[in-house]
Amino acid sequence: MSFDFALQKVMNVKEQEQKNSKNQYTEAMNQFEQVATELYDLLKKKEDLEQAGREKVTKGVSIYELQSSQSQLLRLQHAINETQHTTQLARERMNRKQQDMVRHSIEFKKYEKMKQVKQEQFKEEQRRLENAQMDDIAIQLFQKRWN
Repeated sequence: MSFDFALQKVMNVKEQEQKNSKNQYTEAMNQFEQVATELYDLLKKKEDLEQAGREKVTKGVSIYELQSSQSQLLRLQHAINETQHTTQLARERMNRKQQDMVRHSIEFKKYEKMKQVKQEQFKEEQRRLENAQMDDIAIQLFQKRWN
């Protein structure tokens, strides 16, 4: 007699949910990394531009170049603000997906543990039945010897 777990179909659904949520988390994490890298690049570009501006000011520069540099910094700052907002949204999405993944993993583990417990109970019942059969056989053999 083989072991059949009554909740195997539910467990399979939970396992599939776990895999899906893990994939969604990985995708969200990759998206966050991409946006965060973009933000880093913009911040680095702004820092480089500011450094170059300070060097130009010490060497002497025309008003037109200063205005051009300032407008470039303003555009860059606007892009940084937008990217920071996008990064924050990506981080929040990644955190939600991580929570979903943890929740689905816990649910799947519960079913896994239930299956393990039921399997142990089944094995124990099989051992008990085998021992009872062996006892019956031993009693019958004993009775045959004395009859």
